[in-house]
Amino acid sequence: MNNGPTTPETKTKYPTYVILGSGGHTAEMCKINQALLLQPSVGENYQPIRYIVANSDVTSRDQLSATLPAWTMDIDVQYISVPRSRSVGQNWLSTIFSTLWALLWSCWLVWRDKPQLVLCNGPGTCVPFCYAAYLWRLLGRLPAHTKIVFVESYCRVETLSLSGRLLLPLADMFVVHWPALATRYAHKPNLRYFGRIL
Repeated sequence: MNNGPTTPETKTKYPTYVILGSGGHTAEMCKINQALLLQPSVGENYQPIRYIVANSDVTSRDQLSATLPAWTMDIDVQYISVPRSRSVGQNWLSTIFSTLWALLWSCWLVWRDKPQLVLCNGPGTCVPFCYAAYLWRLLGRLPAHTKIVFVESYCRVETLSLSGRLLLPLADMFVVHWPALATRYAHKPNLRYFGRIL
């Protein structure tokens, strides 16, 4: 596994951002990530991969690393620690400032890396990155083909998470796991229901 910077030999200049949460979010993302890595074109279309982890998250990196197949040693992978928008139990007033700081970080990283895909599944860490990608794409900094893909948490059966409600209007693909949600939001053109995928 290459934890160094992107090199000129990297097959594509635009990375894939995979945003990790904590606990159940990371467990779900590990499965989504495995499906991504099993794509025949992963080497050509999705490298380099940048795993985004909140700087206060001490378990997600080890949890994800334990699920990576041995052959991914040949893939250009890097972990990036970022400020967390909101910690569990954090009061809402201080959340305003931590979210703004996280958004500034996200805007800078997305400006720098120009990701071709932002893949996330609900942790608060993903919200600033999705908004930053949406903004920079509108302003022409990101390639027009950059996509934001949000996979709602498996535990959301009838209602969307807060992250889901915030990102439904701007995600290019918004995936839900349960027919109740698929029916409720059937009018949304970006919503997809594939049945159980986790």
